[in-house]
Amino acid sequence: MVQPLDIFDILSDTREGRQIGFQSILDRLSRQQRSPVTQFNRPFVSNLFPSIENEFFGALGSRVAEGQEPITFTDFLNNDFDLQRRIRRTPSQQIGTGTSRLRSPARFLFNF
Repeated sequence: MVQPLDIFDILSDTREGRQIGFQSILDRLSRQQRSPVTQFNRPFVSNLFPSIENEFFGALGSRVAEGQEPITFTDFLNNDFDLQRRIRRTPSQQIGTGTSRLRSPARFLFNF
């Protein structure tokens, strides 16, 4: 039987490939109805890649140290990483979805 070819598993050996895989998962999530990825927090979520990559290498190292089979970056994102939990734990102002009750210091430029 022929195994299906997953291009992201092949590309996950490089940083660029892992980043492409991460962005494609974000695109897939943003199309879902109750997605944690919205147009407001997309820049914040996209900037999570370096820390997610570090978590992946940590999980990979732990699995190898325990004698388990290594996982791919795509498997890590699909099974071991919880993006919704990460977004829930981040303050809304940091994500960009919070509203400020204070007026901008530059409001005098626009006659508000």
